[in-house]
Amino acid sequence: MALSLKEKYDVIYSYEEQFAYRLGKEIIQKPEISVWMILLPVLFVHHMYKVNLYKAGIKSFAQGILDPREKALSKAYNDVSAGKETAYEVKDYFPDIDLGAEKQTKLAEKQVAVIRGMEKHYFNLLKSPGQNFEELFRKAYPTQGDYRLYLNRMEKPEGDLYDYLNRKVHKDDVSRKVIKDIRKFSQKMHEDELRHFF
Repeated sequence: MALSLKEKYDVIYSYEEQFAYRLGKEIIQKPEISVWMILLPVLFVHHMYKVNLYKAGIKSFAQGILDPREKALSKAYNDVSAGKETAYEVKDYFPDIDLGAEKQTKLAEKQVAVIRGMEKHYFNLLKSPGQNFEELFRKAYPTQGDYRLYLNRMEKPEGDLYDYLNRKVHKDDVSRKVIKDIRKFSQKMHEDELRHFF
């Protein structure tokens, strides 16, 4: 039996949540275990503290990756429910943020360009019939080329956002490396999707 619209939303959200957590595990370094922890138990206590920080870091990172996806999925859900696509304003995506400063406005505009691309993706998934995520995905993207086209369309807005973050927001080397890694591992994971689904 085909999923209801709400069930589709939940399945898609769950998939994106897993994607965000997998990406976080690629980016954030897990503390390594040392042989010294056996000889000096106090080091094990310190290691467990670092592991808890690592887990909290993964959760926080994943939520940051998931937030724009959740905005896009919610807007797409509303559009499919209403039976029409809505042209949302930038402020509709960030109602709690003061967009008076130019830097914040530019950043929000670049983020919204990415979210709008995702909205179309989720709109297609939500309109597709299926009993699970894989079926929704294959109905929305019948061929590898169809999904590749979506990924190619997302390259420009995502590139613009990451370039802006590098130039105006994250100017230190550590932050720039994180952004570079997000791009690299996201692309790798999308390539894995192509191999998995097709």
